Amino acid sequence: MSFEEFLGRLSRHLFWDVDPSAIRPGEHDAYLIARIMDRGTRDDVRLAWSYYGPDAVREALTRAPSLDPKTVAFFANQFELPRSAFRASRPSPAPWNR
Repeated sequence: MSFEEFLGRLSRHLFWDVDPSAIRPGEHDAYLIARIMDRGTRDDVRLAWSYYGPDAVREALTRAPSLDPKTVAFFANQFELPRSAFRASRPSPAPWNR
């Protein structure tokens, strides 16, 4: 399946704030994976899982700066990782303490 076909099969609500034609394969994969896993339907998640594979999904989600706590809990269980392995589950320092 081409990247354009993949994007075309995803739910439109995922792109409420982004022009889908501006999304580039390779360049925006981590953003796209995190968005799909956090806000997509069951079909969107399955499609992305089969398109990217579990290793790319795990890498993108553990590095994502923000995810819903339920998404972190689900994928921590799925990948048998502690929640602390996900960047989104760690508290970020206050901007004035950086």
